[in-house]
Order: sequence, then C-alpha cells, then structure tokens
Amino acid sequence: MEPAGSLTGGRRPSPGGLWLASPVLVAACAALAAISVTAPARAAVAWCGAAATLAVAAAAYEVVRRGREITAAHQRAERQLADLEHYCLEVMPPVVEAVQRGEAPGDVLPPSLHPADSDPRLVTAHEKLTNTVVRAVQDREFQRDSARRAIVNIACRIQAEIHRLQADLRRMQFKHPAPEILGDLMHLEHGVNVAGRVATSLAVLGGGSPARQWQKPVSLYDVLRAGSAPIAEYLRIELHRVAEIAVLGPAVEPLSLVFSELMDNATRYSPPSTKVVVNTEEVASGIEVSIEDKGVGLTEETRRHAEFLLTQARNGLDLEDLGETARMGLRVAGVLAGRLGLRISLRPSTCDGVRAVVFVPHDLLTALPMEAYARVGGRPPGPVTRRQAMAGPPVPAHPAARPPAARSIAGADAAALS
Repeated sequence: MEPAGSLTGGRRPSPGGLWLASPVLVAACAALAAISVTAPARAAVAWCGAAATLAVAAAAYEVVRRGREITAAHQRAERQLADLEHYCLEVMPPVVEAVQRGEAPGDVLPPSLHPADSDPRLVTAHEKLTNTVVRAVQDREFQRDSARRAIVNIACRIQAEIHRLQADLRRMQFKHPAPEILGDLMHLEHGVNVAGRVATSLAVLGGGSPARQWQKPVSLYDVLRAGSAPIAEYLRIELHRVAEIAVLGPAVEPLSLVFSELMDNATRYSPPSTKVVVNTEEVASGIEVSIEDKGVGLTEETRRHAEFLLTQARNGLDLEDLGETARMGLRVAGVLAGRLGLRISLRPSTCDGVRAVVFVPHDLLTALPMEAYARVGGRPPGPVTRRQAMAGPPVPAHPAARPPAARSIAGADAAALS
C-alpha cells in the first residue's frame, strides 16, 4: 500500500505487455474488415488496417513509456524528500547542538549524510549547506563566548576597583576615628559593598564565579549575615530561627550571593516600614531557608514569570535572554542554584507577601565547628540529640539593633566569615 502522502498518488507502473492490447485489437479489426470486403478493395483495407495498427501501437507505447518516466520521477522525488527529511530532522540538529557545546563538527558528522543511491548533486548541495550552517553556528558561539568573557572581564575590573576603595575606606576609618566622620565612612563603605555585590552578580551572569573562596566551613548564621550585608536596606533583615549547622567552604560565597539577591528582592518589593524575616527549617535531605516579606505578593502571572526566570537561568542562561529589564536578582539566583544543586521556590507568605524558599542539600552542609557555637548564640553539642542540636539557637540580638555609626557592615560580616 502506498503511503498517504506519497507523491505518486497510489499509481503503479503498467505491466510490461499491457500496451500491446490496443494494437492487437486494432489489427484484429483490420483483418476482419479485410475479409469482409470484396476482393478489389481488400488490399486497400489491409494497408489502412496495418497503418492504423502501427499508429495505435506507437501511441500506446509512448503513453506507457511516459507513464513509467513520470512514475520514476515521482519515486526519485519521494526519495529526495525522504533524504531531506532525514537531513533536517536527524542529521543537522545533533550537529548544531554539538557545535554549540564546543565539540568539533567532524566528531559528530556521520560518514555519509545520505544513502548510497542518493543523487550526487543533492549530496553535494547538502554537504555545502552543512558546512555553511556549522560555520555560522561556530561564529555565533564564538561571539557569545566573547561577550561572556567581556562581561566577566568588566566585572572583574569593577571588583578590583571596589576592593581598592574598600581598602582606602578602612585606612580612612583608622585615620579619622571621630564618630561623625566614622559614621559617614561606614555609610560609604556599605554603598561600596552594595556595588561590589552588583559587580559579582554581573560576573555570574557572564559565566564567572564569585571572586572569594573559603576553605573552612562557615556557620549558616554567618552566611546569612554576610548575605544581608551588601544590600541597600540591610537594617530590615531579621534572622529569627537559624539552624546550628555549617556550610562547606566552596559553597559559602555562592550561597551568600543567592541569599543577598533574594533578600534584596524582598526589601525592594515590600514597604520600607516592614521587616524581612529569615527562618530555617531542617527537612529530610537538607535545610530550607525561607525569606519572607510583607509586600503586595505575586499574581499568578508574575509568579509564573518569576519561576520561569529561575528555571531558565538554572538550565543555562544566554545573554540575549536578559532583555531590556534584566531582573538580575532572580537570574543570578537561578544560575547559582543550578551550579550548587539548590531548589528555589516562590510561595505566598502568611502576610500576603512573598516567601522565597531555598532548599540547601546535605551535600553542601557539615557539622558546625566548635568555636562557632558561641558566635551563633548556641552551645556545643553534649548529650542532646542531633535534631535538638540543629533546632536553632535562641534568637540573638540582630546586628542592625546597634547604631549604624558604631559598626561597619563590611567589617562585621567579613570578620564573621574569617
């Protein structure tokens, strides 16, 4: 049975001798006519019959021949269509994906793009098209990689300048210990730290990583404090119930940046007179950190868009996806979540705001160092159970309760992470 989409429309080639039927029938009629006429006219009738037989035979043969040519042309067209479909759907997509991953085209191209009986001209055309597409994809990937490298390079230069400014500000703080001057210097230092976080986020969007790396584990409480420091409205962050557990050194800085971006979003999209509350909770395979604001909340459409931004960044961010409104915070959190294996979800809060929940797996956590218990307001583990030890310390006095002039945001949190 012919396929439904067959170009031949279900026609089959005629049998080889079928075209002889018409000439034989004409010849039989001519012979019968010649026998039926009188003797003087028999010769003329016979010649006319022979001529008609030859004419019908020639016409029938030509019709059959052309029908076979048309059928063969349809079959060739079907084979070429099948070759083109195979080329477009099975050959080229893996090649393009491999080139986008940075692999060499020769490693993924099949030895032959088409069956052996394909039209050589078609094979040549497809090979040229393949080379053109591969070169175009390679050039595009080179441009994207250059753009990412340029962004990371720019971010690193900004970070270097910020580090220089931070060092200058620290020297000035020792040089001018007067309270009125010291308060202004600390305020400037905090603004520089906010700019440093933006530069680090820009580097992450370009494919880079936070510059600082920690070798030893750091308590989750200190990681959250460090996350709340480089945001404009840090005084609104309240750490309530924090589990007595530590974060492995390599994950400290990325995790702190995730918390920073989510806390910054929470303060940015909620009334300035409200607090942003941070809690942690032990779950089966890790720790959940919730960042809850008291804003206007999210509509279903905006929530889906926010989760799309997180998922898109987690699966691999293209700089062209940023658009005019980059929404850097969610994208940076999504990129780092993909690298660390975090899960971020946005839920309605109990105060009609937004509750961002970050799941931190046990792979990134470890036991709290003994010297860190006093810092988080807890006590070293004794005869208590593990669940009691991880239930969290009593709520400590938040650093923001002290006057801004009496503390340095960068100094306090840098000391906490040292």
